[in-house]
Amino acid sequence: MYAKLFTSIYQGTLRGNSHGLLVFTNLLAHADKEGVVDVHPKAIAEEVGLSIDQVRVAIGMLESPDNESRSPEEQGRRIVRLGEHRSWGWQIVNYLK
Repeated sequence: MYAKLFTSIYQGTLRGNSHGLLVFTNLLAHADKEGVVDVHPKAIAEEVGLSIDQVRVAIGMLESPDNESRSPEEQGRRIVRLGEHRSWGWQIVNYLK
């Protein structure tokens, strides 16, 4: 897959958060045409060269509300989990925008 990456990703609240940016861009690259990502955090860690714990921290931040987000959808969250029955698999909130 491929993803269009806007430079604004580096100007928002992820600026300076290298792990968050790295994990988010990896999720974007793995998203299907609807913005669904079905990749286990261990696979992300192996691909980007972070520990599984570092990936989980970054994912937690991406799942958290962001009061300074440019977009009000999902309280500024960048990703939302597909279901409560597992700890991975996400919808990228603004993917279709």
